[in-house]
Amino acid sequence: MSTPELAARRAQVLVDLGADAAVQAGSHAGRVLGWDVDGPDIRLHTELAGVATFTETLRILSPDGDVLEPDVTDPAVAGALDVLALAASVSYLKATLPGVIELAGRPAGPAGVAMLRALLTDGLAELALRAGLGPLDDAFTLRGSDAASAVPAALAPKPTPGGVLVTVGGGKDSALTLALAARHDPTALAVAINPRAPMERTAAWAGLGLVRIERRIDRTLLELNARGAINGHVPITAIVTSAAVVAAAVLGRGTVLVSNEHSADAATRDVDGWSVNHQYSKTSAFERLLSAALAEAGVTTRVVSLLRPLTELAIARGVAQEPGLVAEVTSCNAAFALDGPGDGWCGRCDKCRFVQLALAPFMPREQLVADLGFDALADPEQVAAFATMLDAATKPFECVGTVEEVQLALDLLAVQDGWHDAAAVRALGDAGALDREGRLAAALRPDATITLPAPFDRWLDGLVEPTGSTRSTGRGAAGGAA
Repeated sequence: MSTPELAARRAQVLVDLGADAAVQAGSHAGRVLGWDVDGPDIRLHTELAGVATFTETLRILSPDGDVLEPDVTDPAVAGALDVLALAASVSYLKATLPGVIELAGRPAGPAGVAMLRALLTDGLAELALRAGLGPLDDAFTLRGSDAASAVPAALAPKPTPGGVLVTVGGGKDSALTLALAARHDPTALAVAINPRAPMERTAAWAGLGLVRIERRIDRTLLELNARGAINGHVPITAIVTSAAVVAAAVLGRGTVLVSNEHSADAATRDVDGWSVNHQYSKTSAFERLLSAALAEAGVTTRVVSLLRPLTELAIARGVAQEPGLVAEVTSCNAAFALDGPGDGWCGRCDKCRFVQLALAPFMPREQLVADLGFDALADPEQVAAFATMLDAATKPFECVGTVEEVQLALDLLAVQDGWHDAAAVRALGDAGALDREGRLAAALRPDATITLPAPFDRWLDGLVEPTGSTRSTGRGAAGGAA
């Protein structure tokens, strides 16, 4: 059952978008129409009845620039496309949030249905909260295929091919995974969707070839947004990861390495028992749903979150250890907006603030500020924004660390030469905080309850500071990527 707010918004958006009277009277539905392939062009189709039919197009290019043609007679490729069509449909279904969603393409099993339902509910929770629509848990009825069953069946494991493909976003997390992949598997390749300059730079820094996925969303969606469609945050990591799995299947590679960290499992907000997580499609819970959907669809490529045992601070320290890497990354999301510049930091958003804060305990101030090109910690006008990260009720909807990680970083800086006089550190750090070193050691220690599959279970060795020091001294004996 939908909330009154959602029911009212659904009715209004159909009027705003010019849906005919019959649709407005209650026959509106969303349809996931599946995919087709025309030579190198992958086309994903979604319909909002009485409103629009959308076609999203993707192409995959090898590191040499060759345009690849998917072999849809390969069950692994076809299955990966099935899962991608489900994940990508959410971008279009969100425009009206139809109460009935028909799976009208190739049959989807219970695991695929469970994944799609999670993306529509938990994946769109932030959108629903910001729009005042309430929880979406009971807002959708999925019909067609095996949609009546919500519990994925047990599946026999299939052999996993060799070969690694690393998703690249241009930021610090994927840059660290690139560095580790280059160190441990020189045959690894990177993959990026519509790569911007930071993605190209970090792949080049690691010395890995870059597989490019050209993704063109249907511009009709943007026209509907301008006319009043429901719009907001979508679970983009699910789409990126699913597209990377398609590329891996086309290339015959068995593992897609992603860079989802331990901290992503922490909800951004808890609203009267409603868990809202900006990073839902980066959580371990969603990763399990995706893996089940891929296995059910006959896909032999697996998805592995290499950084899952690590906190944001442990990742930041690893990045700081890689000589020259900080200067190559850009984690500012403003740079990666649909029509954004694709490079550089704005220096004034929550992501910029958090990344500088996370890196600062492990780098000299002069070097970090030079590498990033800004010093948000020194800006008195940004102190209040840093403070929002210290309260669970005001934590920003952004890919930032937990409240505890933010406070620990500030407390560490409060007693460090070069940082203790920065405006945000003076205001929010605690020079008298107890057991800073013990808290840091715990934050840098990989979670022993999370087991990565071989050979990746050994790739994180050496990321913990042997001396407990908060100051990076370089890459050390482990060697590094070119």
